[in-house]
Amino acid sequence: MNWIALDGLREPVPAAVKIRNKHAAAPAMLLPGPDPARVEVRFDAPQRAVTPGQAAVFYAGDVVLGGGWIE
Repeated sequence: MNWIALDGLREPVPAAVKIRNKHAAAPAMLLPGPDPARVEVRFDAPQRAVTPGQAAVFYAGDVVLGGGWIE
């Protein structure tokens, strides 16, 4: 995880999440876990072709919250 606008994740945070460069950001909830290097992303609606090895980037409006690699 690489946080840009947050200092880590301590509580659930709503975000728009892009899972591919051309993917429209989809609403989701970011959930912290026991390992601060990992975040669980729960999309509001199922997303097609979420693929390990691709990046996920988290947004709040035009602000990039952070991102990481999909496992």
